[in-house]
Amino acid sequence: MKNLVVACVMVLFSVSLACAEWNVDFRNTYAADGIDKAVENALKDGKNPDLIVEVAVEIEGLNPQNLIRALYCAGATGQDIRAAAEKYNIPFPIVTAGYKKSIDECGDRVADSQAYTPVDSGPNFTRPVVGRSGTSVSPFQFVRL
Repeated sequence: MKNLVVACVMVLFSVSLACAEWNVDFRNTYAADGIDKAVENALKDGKNPDLIVEVAVEIEGLNPQNLIRALYCAGATGQDIRAAAEKYNIPFPIVTAGYKKSIDECGDRVADSQAYTPVDSGPNFTRPVVGRSGTSVSPFQFVRL
């Protein structure tokens, strides 16, 4: 039992060291090469946008709009970016501005990560639908045929 506890503690210790090392690497890369390179490296290392935003919002002087732009340019999905931004209180207008900035600056690299939602124009009243009983189902009048 004692060996099991020691093994679990060692695993947790090594995982926490790896996370701390990533955090320091992210901050160092940001300081040396900018947010774009830091985000690219983090995504290549398998970090998700949620973790990247968590670490990045603590960096003093980092504009959240540039963070969002860097995430989009690096190929993160829009849904993940919006979820992380909401979780860490980045306002939606800043997320929108970051997305637009990413299209302007690196549109060829931005995957279609912004979810496309077709707009429903509502019901079509141009022609009446006739039911099986021969009754018109027009919203304007009900007539027995």
